[in-house]
Amino acid sequence: MNLLRTILVSILIFSTAHINAQEATVQGNAPDYKGDEIVFYQHSDFITMAENEIGRCKVDSSGEFTCTLKILETTYVYSYLGIYRIYFFAEPSKKYSIVLPKKEVKTEAQRLNPFFRETDLQVGITNITKDDINYLINSFDLRFNENFDQIVINAYKGKRQTNLDSLINNLECNYTNSQSQYFNAYREYRYGLLKQITFYKKSTSVSNELFLNKPILYGNPAYMELFNLVYDKYFLFFSRTTSGNVIFKNISADRSISKLKETLAGNKILSNDTLMEMVILKGLYDEFFSDNFSRSALLTLLDSVYRTTKIPEHILIAENIRSKITKLLPGFVPNAFTLNDADGNPVSLNKFEGKYVYLNFCTTTSYSCLQEFPLLDKLYKKYGEHLEIVSVSADNDLNDLKSYLKSSGYKWTFLHYGNKPDIIKDFDIRAYPTYFLIGPDKRLIYSPAPSPRENFEMRFFQLLRDRGEI
Repeated sequence: MNLLRTILVSILIFSTAHINAQEATVQGNAPDYKGDEIVFYQHSDFITMAENEIGRCKVDSSGEFTCTLKILETTYVYSYLGIYRIYFFAEPSKKYSIVLPKKEVKTEAQRLNPFFRETDLQVGITNITKDDINYLINSFDLRFNENFDQIVINAYKGKRQTNLDSLINNLECNYTNSQSQYFNAYREYRYGLLKQITFYKKSTSVSNELFLNKPILYGNPAYMELFNLVYDKYFLFFSRTTSGNVIFKNISADRSISKLKETLAGNKILSNDTLMEMVILKGLYDEFFSDNFSRSALLTLLDSVYRTTKIPEHILIAENIRSKITKLLPGFVPNAFTLNDADGNPVSLNKFEGKYVYLNFCTTTSYSCLQEFPLLDKLYKKYGEHLEIVSVSADNDLNDLKSYLKSSGYKWTFLHYGNKPDIIKDFDIRAYPTYFLIGPDKRLIYSPAPSPRENFEMRFFQLLRDRGEI
């Protein structure tokens, strides 16, 4: 990405946020959580679902907490609390007194399971009014969901939804006087989702009715959920049409954003340039996780969108996509991090620049990890001149790591993930142990890397020899 453009865009976004940003306040009393830190997030965008921290606070000894949220508009806000992911909608300049659920800490099995997903829970608000966006959305969702599951089941059984229009009309009777544009759009796109899922309307009709020449509601989850469904894997879908069969050439051979746009313009539902560009971003993101197109070609097109778009939201989405799809690719620099060692001293990954780093994620309670530590010790002693071994411990309690190191006597670098738990997400850790090899230039070489029991030593020796370092 062009560095100057990134700097200019960052200045523009910062300046706009500084002028327009307002604050919402969240407060409450939750003795169960005393001493805990609560971090609130918003989605940076609803395509990559990248997270952006907007506020944090610590619960004091009496259970009291107050947090300021930096937001620009009505925002879907969430926080991870044990087995729950609480959420609510925050509006600028408003104060929310929230009621946290009874504290339920994840079990060790849940904490270490990369596929565990927290239970979504709309948080209670004690000072809510009937015109508050949370009250409106909650009351609507309760009514909407009463029949949603059965309607979807019937659709997949091939039963025609003859009563869908009447159901929507009955729901709308409760909200005819709503003055909230956000809530009105939320309902409209929830109905669109229902029609799309039940095949009541084809994707083309839904696209023409709800997306073509309509404003893109980047921060409305109902809009974005339907958008992601209607345009899911759109490149592959459109390539099956007569006018779209050249899309593979446009992307993998030509690597031309202008030719891709010219091809997509053959479908009238994308005659709006802003919508087309949004669909392209979604398509590039979808296809990166498939084998349909060259990844380098997809990155080339993504960079083209980034350089040419005039829409700030699309610049941000392009940046998020690139960050997410390249951060663990060989040849790219992974996210730098600073973690504490067993004695509480901060250690930065950048400290090891100039050496190879065999980075692994482990726990001292995992049998697989414990089996490989003696092999890591041999590697450390044999290749210490060239190779730094860095083990990131995901043990829940730092004292477990301290005790293990004291008894084992291992001397390579051990760090604890506690001051930056998001590192597990950053490196997409799905099992323990997981390994990476980072080069002296801080770029990933093997991602993931073979473990010591998978002939890492042979691969590393060959690498050093090929590079003339031994």
